[in-house]
Amino acid sequence: MRLLEVRDLEAGYGDVQVLKSVSMHVNEGEVVAVFGSNGSGKSTFLKVLAGILKPWGGSIKYMDQHIEDLSPEDRVRRGIALASEGRRLFLGMTVEENLILGAWTRKDRVKESLEKVYSYFPELYRKRKDLAGDLSGGQQQMLSIGRALMSGPKLLMIDELSLGLAPAVVERLAGILLRIREEEGISMIVVEQEVSLALEISDRAYVFDLGEIVDEGRSEDLLKRDTIRKTYLSVL
Repeated sequence: MRLLEVRDLEAGYGDVQVLKSVSMHVNEGEVVAVFGSNGSGKSTFLKVLAGILKPWGGSIKYMDQHIEDLSPEDRVRRGIALASEGRRLFLGMTVEENLILGAWTRKDRVKESLEKVYSYFPELYRKRKDLAGDLSGGQQQMLSIGRALMSGPKLLMIDELSLGLAPAVVERLAGILLRIREEEGISMIVVEQEVSLALEISDRAYVFDLGEIVDEGRSEDLLKRDTIRKTYLSVL
């Protein structure tokens, strides 16, 4: 069953169009990767889905209801959460305070949500009284994802999972995301520049280039296509 369906989505900034007739979908319990080069429209796409940026045209259906006009807050209430590029943490607040802020839509379940996040990210439990600004890059990414999980999402969107992180940390995060999907049944959209990582953790993937989807398919099939290999893996 489809959780999210996007049709002919267009968006941009000022007079500059970024997204051009983008159509895609996410099924319940599915991990979908979105990858492409810098400036291809990946982050803009997530901002539109989260309600941060208004679309110019097209439709967004979530759980069979149109959400184009919903505020970001209402989308969070309905189960859409975004772990933003750059993490956007409150660096002067503690780890636990950042997490609790993520549970503003369901304050009656803060303790339960904290326990669940700490089970996935035990480092955050050990650092719960430390300031977010004192964490390593990997720990800050864990905190960003953990804060998004605190809202109890049905659709978790993660922008640039591996940005600035060591390969070992990225591999661990990838494993945790797959565990979350398996245990919670949460659907995910993962925006990622690293193609091999994106395809490793996803069921299907969409390739963005200059604001358009230029290829899509099951992740296991995409690497076999010469156009994808030449464009994104520099294989001649």
